[in-house]
Amino acid sequence: MFDWNDIRYFLALQRSGKLLAAARQLRTTHATVARHIEQLERQLGQPLFVQQPDGYQLTAAGRQLLPLAEQLENTASRMQDEARVGHVEVAGLVRLGAPEGLGSLFLARHLPRLMARYPALEIDLVSVPRFVSITNREVDIAIALERPQANMVVTRKLTDYCLGLYATPAYLDAHAPIREREDLAGHPIVGYVDDLLFSRELMFHRGLCRNPLIHLRCTSVVGQQQAALADGGIAVLPYYLTYDDARLRQLLPELRIIRSYWISGRSDIRRTLRYRVVWDYVVELCQRMQWLLLQQPTQQNESIDAG
Repeated sequence: MFDWNDIRYFLALQRSGKLLAAARQLRTTHATVARHIEQLERQLGQPLFVQQPDGYQLTAAGRQLLPLAEQLENTASRMQDEARVGHVEVAGLVRLGAPEGLGSLFLARHLPRLMARYPALEIDLVSVPRFVSITNREVDIAIALERPQANMVVTRKLTDYCLGLYATPAYLDAHAPIREREDLAGHPIVGYVDDLLFSRELMFHRGLCRNPLIHLRCTSVVGQQQAALADGGIAVLPYYLTYDDARLRQLLPELRIIRSYWISGRSDIRRTLRYRVVWDYVVELCQRMQWLLLQQPTQQNESIDAG
């Protein structure tokens, strides 16, 4: 019979990839983590992990055990929830993945309020300029720019959001005026690296004008923001990133780019309290902050399609 503690250590090592990181998560020592993994491997009669230069990776047997271990974890969480009559504690780790801009520059500002409400809740915010996978167990909940097509996940549209064109006052004072869309030609535009784009929804720079001048490219929206702040040209940035930054001025506000975020989780996401709480909080937050995510236009706007 499995020892539930062994399963906990197995899941911690799988999610962190490192003995020391798993030990910190479980508030123990790396030797204790290794001992529980070895005990579980002896019970099963085969190795569950192989050590690589970048950390511990699951073997075929480990990948086979993983969904069963997660089911045990979910069952244990539900039992704990149902056993607390009159007071249900939201506790445990939730790994939330999001595009870099939304994660670092929006969610990170608001998650502390949720943490204050539930002190035993832990959140790993995986905020990177790439797609993060639920089916590969990188995260428990994922926010993406496109609707996931994978089976075994639940998905809903999270929100639309608005992007605009921004540059510094110093840049604008030193260059030809921009009064209409075609005036953008000849102005340097900070763009994405096309062959490293993780979503086709980011292919909007070349649709801004007839011959866009894109000499500086960056895989990170934060990098694009910093280049614009250094008077490096015009950047296409989300409104939620720029609305309170007096260092940037919006150009041609009638040119608005509208994109969408989608939120998804495994099919059993609603059965585990901590997942459900984080999911509901993010959905409610985006509904409440529509004024920030979707800049309200002051006149009839022209929407830009992906180029």
